[in-house]
Amino acid sequence: MSWHPVIPWPLVIVAGLLLVGFTGWRLIADSHHRVRWGLRLATCLVMVAALFGPAVNGAIAKQAASDVNVFFVVDTTTSAMARDYGQERTRLDGYREDIAKIQAEMPGARLSIITFDFSARVVMPLTTDAQALKTATENLQAEDSQYSGGSSVTVAQDRLKQTLEGTKERHPERSNIVFYLGDGEQTSADEPAPFDLGDLIDGGAVLGYGTEQGGQMATTNADGTTGDDVTDASGNPGVSTIDEKRLEEIAGQLDVPYTHRTGGDIAPALEDADPGTTIEGAGASIETYTSLVWVLAVLMSALLLVDLFVVTREIGRLRRVEP
Repeated sequence: MSWHPVIPWPLVIVAGLLLVGFTGWRLIADSHHRVRWGLRLATCLVMVAALFGPAVNGAIAKQAASDVNVFFVVDTTTSAMARDYGQERTRLDGYREDIAKIQAEMPGARLSIITFDFSARVVMPLTTDAQALKTATENLQAEDSQYSGGSSVTVAQDRLKQTLEGTKERHPERSNIVFYLGDGEQTSADEPAPFDLGDLIDGGAVLGYGTEQGGQMATTNADGTTGDDVTDASGNPGVSTIDEKRLEEIAGQLDVPYTHRTGGDIAPALEDADPGTTIEGAGASIETYTSLVWVLAVLMSALLLVDLFVVTREIGRLRRVEP
């Protein structure tokens, strides 16, 4: 139970003392009309209770982050299929879970997905459609292993920068949050070019997936189906390992924190990213409640109707006894 006064509570107390005091005094002083004054005293008590705004507490909800753009930059190289996330699950499973968790923590935000392997592409433009995000996330798949020829962990730099520049130009009032999801494994022979986004982003995090021991990964086809596990030239199982040092470098370039993800609650990662500080209240927890004022209003109306009935009956009785 909580209270949400309809008017400032000091005024409620003053009005209550005056109304309850007067009707209570009349109830005692007017012995001929005690039923009438008793009804009015009850009505005043109910009205004062209603003005205090009683309510039943509900669930904890997230305040809408409607002025925030969220960009997910997702690694879809073959290593996304490595089975070292949680209980022998793929890193891609981790990406899907965490994208859904972040969306749940930031309702109302505009969300976009950019994937990268040998190149980067926008697979979902900015939208507030939660179902569209769910569909796009479920359809995420690793690159076709047959054409895998090495990739850079920062290949999404140009695509992301172009997207952010366009968004900033159209909606400069909105904050841009970037979440980079990957394992940091550089398979291109060239050193990765650093991310250089300047002041285009306002927060976010680098989320790392995988283990130092690494995991084996299945080959993938263009239609998303999987085949046998990847092997090297000698026929030995191919193992992909996380490169946290590289991921920390990327976090430094983006000026956002790095968090290693192994499942569980996403809140700690979001706390570090602190996207809510960019827009006051965005993503903050708020407690919902159900107001009970309407119940008291119905009761007050019923008491007034009974009072009206009593008064009407007394007037009718007086008319009958007139000479």
